[in-house]
Amino acid sequence: MSRRPRIRFDERGLSAIMRHPEVRAALHNKAEEIAARARTIAASEIDDDFASQIRVSDETRPSGRPVSKVQATRDDAPDHEWGSTNTERRRVLGRAGNVQPQTIFRDRGNQP
Repeated sequence: MSRRPRIRFDERGLSAIMRHPEVRAALHNKAEEIAARARTIAASEIDDDFASQIRVSDETRPSGRPVSKVQATRDDAPDHEWGSTNTERRRVLGRAGNVQPQTIFRDRGNQP
């Protein structure tokens, strides 16, 4: 009877990968793509001022995980995102962020 190999995950390797500048740059670039879509939606459905106040911010969570956020910083942004009694729900950031997952295996194409 043969024994199956055991794989032991080393958290230190993942932490090193997350600190790598290329990983952070990839996160930031994806957030910029989403922000560009959000600005286009906002300019066409709300106004140019709202679109100009959509920004990308980079941070590191306490766990060490890098994050790039797309944020609408205008005071009425939550009203436009979620709706209120006076403002129609637009979901500008939500729709812009509806990015379809991509496989890391380029040869597999768009498999389900």
